[in-house]
Amino acid sequence: MGMERVTHYIDNVLTEAQARMGLSNTRLLVTWYTNWENKQSVVHSHPYHELVLPIDGSTVRYSVDGSVYLVHVGELVYFPSQIYHSGNFNIDDAQSDRLVIQIDDALWQATRRRVNLKNADWMHELTVLDSEACRKWDFKGLFIRMAQSLELPGSIRDTVFEAQVSEMMLLITQATGSGQTTAPSSTSVLVARAVAYLQAHYQDSTLTTAQLAQELYASREHLSRAFKECTMESIHNYLTYLRMQHCRKALEEGVSVLNACTESGFPDYSSFLKTFRRLYGITPAEYRAQHRTVVR
Repeated sequence: MGMERVTHYIDNVLTEAQARMGLSNTRLLVTWYTNWENKQSVVHSHPYHELVLPIDGSTVRYSVDGSVYLVHVGELVYFPSQIYHSGNFNIDDAQSDRLVIQIDDALWQATRRRVNLKNADWMHELTVLDSEACRKWDFKGLFIRMAQSLELPGSIRDTVFEAQVSEMMLLITQATGSGQTTAPSSTSVLVARAVAYLQAHYQDSTLTTAQLAQELYASREHLSRAFKECTMESIHNYLTYLRMQHCRKALEEGVSVLNACTESGFPDYSSFLKTFRRLYGITPAEYRAQHRTVVR
């Protein structure tokens, strides 16, 4: 059918280079992901646009910018390129099956211009379509056809992709315009402000949970509790993963290990080295040698 069925990768070890690798020979990719007891992905982002359609098993829980979304089987969630999010895949069932569609940003933007959707609000934020809209417009069938189109010769495959992505964009626009969306199950203004602050100030090596609480005029205990409930991560771990994502990208671009460490906000070089090896199983220098793409 043109669709690969794989167990889900661990997002905290997925590099941007690896994330792009699946789209190296095509501008669109459809994969059937299955999780068994792989309960959580850490905060991360993707260089491509991603749509996820749970088709069996567990409801999926996503956390984005202080909001929690519960995406049930038969609903569709859209993640814009570069939006930070984390997920929990096994919250009410031991297994989670999802169709995951990854679309290259160049194809996305070209199609968006072609169908004149430059001002579509849903493209700027996480959007969840309800199951009624997904059944009515048969998004599962559309995604299966996308997977089948991967088998077409390259000379016509891109043209078919453009038509299919155009159809998908127009149908999502129709559904969102008709109010067939699902709101977050919960939203915390405090956590949203905390996430925004961390993403803007991750390079500050002196940043602590106490300082963050002071900046937000909240008690450290209340902020820590609310943050963990919403994001499924402690503030310390969230900041560490955020810094690691930027650090790995810098290493891929040829930045020296020391500069990547300091530019990403890590306060202690020795602790950084230990944490990097614990998370990824190799040293930063080995990682840089394996993934280096651009010499700076």
